[in-house]
Amino acid sequence: MSKIASQAARVWKSAQLYIGFHRDPEGRQRSAPKVWPPKDARASIHADPDIQETFLMLKSADGDADQDVQIKLRPDMVVLRRDFDGAWEGIIADTHSVSVKVGGVSIRINHDGSITREDGDSTTWVEADGGVLKKTEFVEAAVSSDGMEMTRRTPDNLTAITPHGLLSKDR
Repeated sequence: MSKIASQAARVWKSAQLYIGFHRDPEGRQRSAPKVWPPKDARASIHADPDIQETFLMLKSADGDADQDVQIKLRPDMVVLRRDFDGAWEGIIADTHSVSVKVGGVSIRINHDGSITREDGDSTTWVEADGGVLKKTEFVEAAVSSDGMEMTRRTPDNLTAITPHGLLSKDR
């Protein structure tokens, strides 16, 4: 038995497919969607999720509703969401990236391998070639992918370390 299999624990106890109708048969917006489980467990994915949504509800094995996961199936992406503060809150997978929201921090992994991390105060990019950039309200910093160059910009100063030496200049 593999190490992963021996450590596996039951996380989910059930899954139910639903269709949520956001408009009535006359096309009027409902105050709350009418949720219907399709009898044959098959559902089409509507082009406009504001009209009709297809989603799957995964119930937590331990019965904690905050750990239940809703998987929304959309024509352009798959969205996982839950109301659990102790771990991830949302995941979006589309044709170009996978994004995860954890504790107020959003992390996006792009198709080229680059990564973007955003919180309320800063954004950090790890480029596909390994270069790193960080931007806050007060400073921008960058490190080249080979580690040979570093720059730091503030409203008042520019500092760079290169293979040719150190440059520091007031702006």
